[in-house]
Amino acid sequence: MIPLGLEALDLVRIEVGLIFAGYEFSDQTDPFEAGIGFTVPLVSQKDDFVGRKALERRKQNPVRKLVGLDIETGLVPSNGDCIRIGKAQVGEITSAMKSPILGKTIALARMDITHSELGTELEVGQLDGQQKRLKAKIVPFPHFDPEKKRVRGDYS
Repeated sequence: MIPLGLEALDLVRIEVGLIFAGYEFSDQTDPFEAGIGFTVPLVSQKDDFVGRKALERRKQNPVRKLVGLDIETGLVPSNGDCIRIGKAQVGEITSAMKSPILGKTIALARMDITHSELGTELEVGQLDGQQKRLKAKIVPFPHFDPEKKRVRGDYS
């Protein structure tokens, strides 16, 4: 079988850490939480604009952070599944897939900043968030070539 359409797009974008509207960001997510803070002209634009002060506060004091996850089982969580440490919910899955290239289940997730360190072990809650748990760990993303060491084309 060959992946087509949105499934193929998800396969590529999650592996390389690209965000998608409606999943990693929306009108309810600030750009710093979504990992696109570089799009906010706080330094280059000196003029005032609606929401500038709020964005400056959010940049200084982030509440959530976008992270990469490796999930131990072959099961793929759904967008919106809760992430827990013990009984406390500390985040949610934004996108997930089983990567045939990497040979594992990977995900992007929005996490509470206090639990977003690399290596943090946690569980993805399915069903009601309590009865079925998938073990996971926070890892660097993009999942595919996180250090950007792969050979690139020569443009000379």
